[in-house]
This record gives sequence, structure tokens and C-alpha cells, in this order.
Amino acid sequence: MSKLVVLTGVPGSGKSYFSALVRKANSGHVYIVSSDGIRELLGGSPQYFDEESLVWEMFYELPKVYALDKKAIVIMDATQTIKKYRTDAIQPLKPLFDETDMVYFDIDTEVVKEQNINRTWVVPEKPLNKFIKEFVPPSEEELASFDHVYFIKEPEDFQKIVNLL
Repeated sequence: MSKLVVLTGVPGSGKSYFSALVRKANSGHVYIVSSDGIRELLGGSPQYFDEESLVWEMFYELPKVYALDKKAIVIMDATQTIKKYRTDAIQPLKPLFDETDMVYFDIDTEVVKEQNINRTWVVPEKPLNKFIKEFVPPSEEELASFDHVYFIKEPEDFQKIVNLL
């Protein structure tokens, strides 16, 4: 059974860490489509913003390729601050997968800021605060559009949800 897993949460909330846990817990068939990873591929750094239109074109096209693997777990790892990106843009992808899930990282702001400091690629304070301020939590309508929705509120939630995927 193939799954598309859409991650949403501010930088430093643990999305990439979660993706790595899912990959480690599953043998093969896990594909991580990361906006930071695409930026690093194109420009050598997750903070490369010179080709954003190409980054997002690749971000929404790569899951189509990975969907050819009927056992795929495709994780879409990006901040996805508003509905347009995390729900509307993935509508064309849904028919390609047996299941579409959302993992919402609803982590306390102070914890996010602390985790951000410990990342390999730290998001500067000003942009991080902007992401936090502008992040729109998923609405009930958005949540209802997914087969399953998982909430990560505490560090111990990570492994519990990895085990559910």
C-alpha cells in the first residue's frame, strides 16, 4: 500500500528528524521529498533561495515519480505554512496513492526555538519568528481531507507516530 505523508510545522519543529526516523524504521520504499534537500541539491545549501520556482516544481513533481513504487511511503517535508501549499497543491497527488496522511507538528514555540539552535542549518531568528507568526494551523476542513492526521506535540510523540506509519 502506498502512502503520501504531508508534514506541516514551523522550522525547527522536527519535520526532518521525523522523516529520518521513518526512513530508519522502514526497510526501503521510503522517499523523502524535502524543500531543504532540493535547495541543497541545486545550490549546495538549504538556505539557497535563487531558484525557488524550480524548488517547488520539483517538490510537487517528485512524489509523482515515487508513486510508481506501489509500496512507497513518500514524505513531503516542508514548512507548508498555509492551506494552499499543504492541502490544495497536493490534491493532484492524492489519486496516485492508496492513503494520504498529515503529520502536524504543533510544538511549543520555545521548544521550536531551542531545537532550531541545535539544527545543522539554523534558521536565523528573524525569519524563524516570521514563520511562527505567519503559520496558519490546519483547519478542520483541511484535516478532514486526509485519511489520517497525526499530531506531534511532545518529543515522545515522534516514535509513536513513526510506528503508526
